[in-house]
Amino acid sequence: MLIIAVAGLGDVAKYVVEELNALNSSTRPVKIVLLSRENRPWFNQQPNTIFRITDYSITSLTKHLTDVDVLISLVHSNERFYNDAHEAMIAACKASSRCKRFIPSECGGDIERFPQHPEFYVPTHGAIRKLLEEQNEIEYTLFNQGWFMDYFISADRSYIKRILPVWPLDLEKETIRIPGTGEEPVTFTSARDTGKALARLATSDIEWEKYTYIGGETTTWNKVVKLIEKIYPDKKLKITYKTLEELEQDRTKHLHDKDPTELWLAFMDLWNATGASAVPMEKVERQRKKYFADIHFSNTEEFIKTAEKVNHVV
Repeated sequence: MLIIAVAGLGDVAKYVVEELNALNSSTRPVKIVLLSRENRPWFNQQPNTIFRITDYSITSLTKHLTDVDVLISLVHSNERFYNDAHEAMIAACKASSRCKRFIPSECGGDIERFPQHPEFYVPTHGAIRKLLEEQNEIEYTLFNQGWFMDYFISADRSYIKRILPVWPLDLEKETIRIPGTGEEPVTFTSARDTGKALARLATSDIEWEKYTYIGGETTTWNKVVKLIEKIYPDKKLKITYKTLEELEQDRTKHLHDKDPTELWLAFMDLWNATGASAVPMEKVERQRKKYFADIHFSNTEEFIKTAEKVNHVV
């Protein structure tokens, strides 16, 4: 039996747990260990799971990973907690005689070409990437998929919470704030396909690469406008562009704010405007054949239309 631990029980973790359960079979049994600082009712109701409360200390995680084969982290924080939790996870995996495969929490864009974007990842994700690169006891992969496609659809069709105004498109108000020229590449992937891919990676016997990328579709924000107006012909989006220079000014203006909200928005806008949110499609295509040959990755139009036809989470 393969035992896979999932740390950080947020929205994305729901898809991962469902897709790990979908892979569970008599010929390839999978058990899921759920790691969280507190009780999570939705997860408690899922089959084939063991719930373990942790404070994310080395002592706690070492105990909880004794019988685990693979650890997936979906812990998200722009604060020091991200570093502390991941440092403890790495130490616990090193101490374990069994848990030697680790997927840290990333879910960004092209972090090879643009490791500095979004900028709030530099002291957190950047530090953990360096720590992992400097060791050779744990097999790991840095997994990225661009934007979650789920922000295009109604909130009741996805586990993913809305993040306006970080997400530039507001369908209700029929407005879109486009960072840059709108011609920069951007990748969208559904959270469901992300969950499927993470589940496949965690259960695969194939050696991981240092970086893993998936993508449903790489397009541009200008093309997104045309697509939305095609799918919803009654909507005419009001477009506002912010140049790279204006975004850099926003960053400088809010760099020392006590409340980081506006600064983080500027960081995310720069992630878009530089093309950093687009994953490298040549690697996507190659790795799709290597790891994910049995997964159909939805493009944006297909995903939106599928969500429109149902009354449940897609």
